Amino acid sequence: MKLFTRLAAVGFVFSLTVFAAVYPSDASAEELGLDGGAIEFPVTPIPFVDGAFARCEGIAFNAEGRLFVAGDRALWHLDNVGSVTRLVDLFSNLGLAPIGERDILMADFGPNNAFDGNPVRDGIVWRITPEGDTTRVVDGGVGDPNFILVLPDRSFLVSDDATNEIFRAELDGSLELFTRAVAHPNGMALTDDASTLYVAQSFQRIRPYVLDDRLWSVPLAEGKPAGEPEVVASMGEQALTDGLAMDTEGRVYVAANAQGMIWRFDPASGEILLVAEGLPGAGSLAFGRGSFDTTALYVTSTRTGIVWVVPVGSEGAPLHR
Repeated sequence: MKLFTRLAAVGFVFSLTVFAAVYPSDASAEELGLDGGAIEFPVTPIPFVDGAFARCEGIAFNAEGRLFVAGDRALWHLDNVGSVTRLVDLFSNLGLAPIGERDILMADFGPNNAFDGNPVRDGIVWRITPEGDTTRVVDGGVGDPNFILVLPDRSFLVSDDATNEIFRAELDGSLELFTRAVAHPNGMALTDDASTLYVAQSFQRIRPYVLDDRLWSVPLAEGKPAGEPEVVASMGEQALTDGLAMDTEGRVYVAANAQGMIWRFDPASGEILLVAEGLPGAGSLAFGRGSFDTTALYVTSTRTGIVWVVPVGSEGAPLHR
């Protein structure tokens, strides 16, 4: 769901501090939706940053526990007291993933995209340092890269939600098709034993748009697709399933962009739980790391530009970097 004008990338770094609504570290248990240490779902999302962006999507914590957000066609650093620093301008606001000791991988549609009627394979995956230095890791070959998932061997998957393609890329830029198992794939999450890849399907078709609500599981063996993909959960009509995250219990959190909701799917029981509502344009989500709340999800909005905190009482599964 990236229906906005692209701008050309530029190669300089500058900083901007804006007024932001900050997640209250001294909030009461009642304000956070807690009751004697237990969380009663659904919880009320808490604005963390409001007013910094018109819209934002990608979100990730690097290995140092520093928070990065893709917003207004740029990559930003956010600290835990609400200061927002613009690092580098790019073409779009798409998925982020930590890589290495400090850096971030960022998916970027490039100058053209299929959502605007220009299906050209000019997508980019950038590697960006906390100082804003950029390297094109993937330069073409993918049409509209959206979400990035780093694998145990430090290769990474890139979904193209304008097609039915998920690619596997290496840090040297080599690229191969990984699977066409899911149409219009978006968010991805990998089980701890690397036996199952979860994939959110955003659309049934685009131009004209028909939204989708499904979460798929793709069985893997030796790092490759093996067996038939399966729909394991549906979030409801017109959900537009978007970003995914996983907790230490193996439960999958799903951003339902058009519904403005966060759902949780438990593979062990099959339960689908409404975690939070009232998040219009909920796009990507990431568990807090470092000095941020590690038992909460940080959620972006493609519609309002707000970054919310959603307390869930669980920590995020370890991420490969």
